[in-house]
Amino acid sequence: MEINVHKFQEAILDGSFEHTENHLTAAAFKKDGIEVGLTKVFADVRKAIDKQQLIQADLVIDFPEPTIITVETGIINLPFANVNKVTNFLEADEIVPVRVYLVVASPFVNVSGLRIDEIATAADYLTGFETLNKQMTASVHEKLDHIQEEMAKPKETAKPVPANKQKTPAKNTTRRTATKRTTTKKTTTAAKTSATKPAAAKKPAAKITKRTTKKAAPKTTRRTTKK
Repeated sequence: MEINVHKFQEAILDGSFEHTENHLTAAAFKKDGIEVGLTKVFADVRKAIDKQQLIQADLVIDFPEPTIITVETGIINLPFANVNKVTNFLEADEIVPVRVYLVVASPFVNVSGLRIDEIATAADYLTGFETLNKQMTASVHEKLDHIQEEMAKPKETAKPVPANKQKTPAKNTTRRTATKRTTTKKTTTAAKTSATKPAAAKKPAAKITKRTTKKAAPKTTRRTTKK
């Protein structure tokens, strides 16, 4: 079973693949284990490959923080959710074999919360599914053991800070910001002159001194008349 890289991307983005989902409660998992749930997943995968159909088969274990076990057919070890990144590794026009991947998603499986393993090509799975299913079951058991161990660990809590080392909260002080008054500058020449040059000091008024000129009295000439 082979497929074009670009067509594979289109099929995943368009949802043109089979998707099955089975649930297993935490109580049922504790009582009966994982085998029954995985048997359904493996059967769905084999049927899809027989029909030359892509598939994503999920088994959800309903822990307080669910664990999702997925068997899916892809072309590179990336989950369907990251299909846009496929062309970072493969050419869009390449024809590549379809492969079977086992994906375990849980916040306790590792730091990234996701573990993906290549199992075989789709063609090899059809011819050797009995052996490969046993290998996948063993791998799932191993991962679930690890997940449960991590789940059982007490969660780290923040240690209380001694009272003598606690920082005193800073007081909130409100600063008053002075509001600047905006003055409108006049652009006329007269305004600039008056604004930049100080007004000339007024000189004291000059005192006017009046001169009094005495007018000479008119001279009178007496005529002497001879008798």
